[in-house]
Amino acid sequence: MARTIQVQDLGRVQRIVRVLASNGFGHALERTGLGEHVPPGKVDSDSSPFARRLRQALVDLGPTFVKLGQILSVRPDILPKDVLAEFQTLQDRVDPLSPEEVRGVVERELGKTIEDAFSSFDPEPLGCASIAQVHRAVLLDGREVAVKLQRPGIEQVIRSDVHILYTLAQIVEGRASLPGMYTPTAIVKEFDDAITLELDFLQEARASARMRNNFADDPDILVPEVYPELSTRRLLIMELVRARPLSSIPEGKVTPRTRKIAHRLMEATYRQVFVHGFFHCDPHPGNLLVTDDDRLVYLDFGITGTLTSAMQDTLLSAFTSLVFRDPDALALAVHRAGATRGRVDVRAFRDELERLMIKYYGASLDQLADPATLMEVVELSSRYRIDLPAEFAVLSRTVGLVEGILRELLPGVDIVDEVKPYAQRLITSRFSPERMTADAARSIMQLQGHLQTAPLALSQVLMDLEGGRLTFRMIDPEADKLREEIRMATLRLSLAALASTVTLGSLLFLAAWSPAPFGIPIMGLLGLALAWVGASLFGVLGVHVLFARFLQPSVWRRRAMAVVRFFGRRKD
Repeated sequence: MARTIQVQDLGRVQRIVRVLASNGFGHALERTGLGEHVPPGKVDSDSSPFARRLRQALVDLGPTFVKLGQILSVRPDILPKDVLAEFQTLQDRVDPLSPEEVRGVVERELGKTIEDAFSSFDPEPLGCASIAQVHRAVLLDGREVAVKLQRPGIEQVIRSDVHILYTLAQIVEGRASLPGMYTPTAIVKEFDDAITLELDFLQEARASARMRNNFADDPDILVPEVYPELSTRRLLIMELVRARPLSSIPEGKVTPRTRKIAHRLMEATYRQVFVHGFFHCDPHPGNLLVTDDDRLVYLDFGITGTLTSAMQDTLLSAFTSLVFRDPDALALAVHRAGATRGRVDVRAFRDELERLMIKYYGASLDQLADPATLMEVVELSSRYRIDLPAEFAVLSRTVGLVEGILRELLPGVDIVDEVKPYAQRLITSRFSPERMTADAARSIMQLQGHLQTAPLALSQVLMDLEGGRLTFRMIDPEADKLREEIRMATLRLSLAALASTVTLGSLLFLAAWSPAPFGIPIMGLLGLALAWVGASLFGVLGVHVLFARFLQPSVWRRRAMAVVRFFGRRKD
């Protein structure tokens, strides 16, 4: 269903256009048909780098757009590297709610007063963001908790802005080219899906409980317990963990403590990706804490990722190929995992991957300006028109964040040497007797199913062949082009023959020019008319030869159907 701008949204749309124009996007707005809203003198008045101007525009537009940038900052398949780098610096800058507003949200969600729900509640927040803020409190039974509450009215604001974004994306569609393989509407859809999950705190509670259960047997990894019986869609109550940000660990040299914490982070990431198939999408230092006994604490499960078994197998191949420097295996693994648009030059893709490996092989983490190896693989795939699943792009950003933390914890350490034990463990587990037995059993069951249905399918084919209902078609990718060329040549020959015939006929009539009854040269006038028709046909032939590619009926049919569909959606 098409989305149209509501009257109450017109002021917001005009503000968006003015902010974009003031940040140097005036010419781009004019090309999309929104130029009438651009203030005079504001067309591309800013000469700063594109990525910086785009980031500033999101900041000027407020919380929804800042959140849009933060969510897209984990998608290297959508945005180029320079824009990603700018978006990763986006921070929520909002004032905390007043104590009265905090009380109103908590009591409205719990259906009781703060005094009836908590023995104490600190009105000063532990942290503030555009969507929510967190407070320290103590339950009536003495348990210390963190209370995450959603800002009142923020969901309505975001929904309104998303509605406007859909409308603007539909206006821009087809008029502006974007990097990568995503259309403006598809990008807004990605944001809509992500923000919908993040606004539902019950979803975050379920994700947190799942992660906590996955690491229940690991004493070194801690996920705070969530109390679902006390939580709602806009209020999340969880265990308060006494810990410090991971970034508080002294930097500058490798110590036994930093190495221990680094390997716990590696182990946790390894298990999330290759064992559980469920990973934290935003493990930046603010969401990672460390306790006094060096346990690693994960916070904020608003956005998580899930990997299927097939995705895990692809990642296993990609990870081991990177570690053991096998560009051929990596190129084939990535190519098989993605959907391609047209022919892919696998050899050139493989050569690019080998150059990427050479850059990283033997380098220490602190020698690399951008250590996100997997992210570069995703970006390279996008350039070669290999459309990988979105989960791979999000995971690449996650791995990039983890590598950045490891660079701070282990300066001067060779990344390949550090992760080789995990690659060896992966290979061992992949070819373990248990795994091979399970794979063999699954293959046998699939083969059994095919063998059971094969006789029936063969009988059906034979009956169709006997009854003359079976036809064979050969598809030649160049056949349609050849048929079109033949049709064009036939049309031009027909036009040339018709034009020549009419012109010759006109000459015969002109030769018989003589006054007719009443003094009117009928034959001569008829000859002039035919000469005009012949000249027109020759003109049409010339136009067709020069501009044939713009006059193809199929092109005009597609454009006409696009117009019909557009107005049909507007009526919906």
